[in-house]
Amino acid sequence: MKCTALVATVLSLLLSSSFALAEGKIPSLVGKWDVETKGGVMLNSDKESSITHWTPGQKILNGQLEIISQDDRFVKGTYTSQRGSEKIIGMISSDGKFMYSVDADGFVDWRIVGKDKLEGVYRHAKPSDSVVAIGIAKRQK
Repeated sequence: MKCTALVATVLSLLLSSSFALAEGKIPSLVGKWDVETKGGVMLNSDKESSITHWTPGQKILNGQLEIISQDDRFVKGTYTSQRGSEKIIGMISSDGKFMYSVDADGFVDWRIVGKDKLEGVYRHAKPSDSVVAIGIAKRQK
């Protein structure tokens, strides 16, 4: 009986310490990421904004996310598509599982799937247009 209690205690300590170590790991996201996004734009006026990457009727957007620098959980970079380029900033969650970022006119909530893959949801709503899209980013090798 004492042996079972001791084993249970040791296992409990090992598991809790390994979870604590995993929780504090902040992944490096620096690099170039190819992004394919599926979504669409809703016009709220005659035409989309000049900094909107989406056009009416468009269903897929291919672009590149480049994380230029990372200081602990804070990242800086650019997002570029055929229609232009925008600066981005973001924060990685304390558990290292998400990155929340903004550009000039919208927000992306990224789930960090692995060291080379992100899944994101983009949204913006402006007087000219609104966009919602879901994308996959794969780190270039």
